[in-house]
Amino acid sequence: MSAGGYAFPRARTHDPLTSKLAAAAVTTADSHYKAIHDALTGWGPMGKDEIAALAGLDPSQVARRLPEMRRLGLVGLTGETVQSRSGRAEREWQAMDQQETTNERTIDSHLFSRTS
Repeated sequence: MSAGGYAFPRARTHDPLTSKLAAAAVTTADSHYKAIHDALTGWGPMGKDEIAALAGLDPSQVARRLPEMRRLGLVGLTGETVQSRSGRAEREWQAMDQQETTNERTIDSHLFSRTS
């Protein structure tokens, strides 16, 4: 479940030294990935607010990790929306197996390669 030494930069190259030091001190991403993935595999597809409640995380932590996990092929979008705790629509996420990951990437590349 590891991101392999944090494949995603936590600070930008032009950020001040304090931001880079803070980014280097981040050690929670892997535990967040595991908690999120466990919630999705244990309970099925859901939105970030429900994932956060089941994973014991803040919704903003989940919101930051889901796109990273999607790029890693660990989770994907179902194409559905669910109601958030505030009553607004939010995207529904699911744990991915290898076949689903391949299909989602194919769909994404097709959608993003279209020209208007």
